Amino acid sequence: MLPAILKHIVATLRRFGSGEADFLDGLRLPGGLFAQTRCARRIDATARRIAAMGVKIGRLSGRLHARAIPGLVDADRSLRRMLGELREDLGGMRRDLALWHVRECHGRAGARLETAIAQLNRIASETQAAAERLVQEIEEYDRA
Repeated sequence: MLPAILKHIVATLRRFGSGEADFLDGLRLPGGLFAQTRCARRIDATARRIAAMGVKIGRLSGRLHARAIPGLVDADRSLRRMLGELREDLGGMRRDLALWHVRECHGRAGARLETAIAQLNRIASETQAAAERLVQEIEEYDRA
């Protein structure tokens, strides 16, 4: 059960989120700051995991360029399929994040959250491009 003051704060935040409390524009509420910091940390963790995938993709690409893999790399095309799914997932995640940012933050957020979102978008975009390049490299490698 929430104390009365917390119920009042929650009600005010709900009104603020629906656009009814325009007088609160620009006011930084601690709850919003904590929530944004928590979201930024989760986004940063996701960015680290995606960056790790990008490193693995880069390593495999380097091995292909060095011709260090004997035989066919992806005879059953399962790796290409997984890379295609990764590209789709990253694109969907970036779209979902943009929609969430508009819906929940009304396109505005604190500097910490904005930085986390921008970094995730950059890393996801780079990983998406690296996955696309790797698919092309695998096709060329397997053809040769």
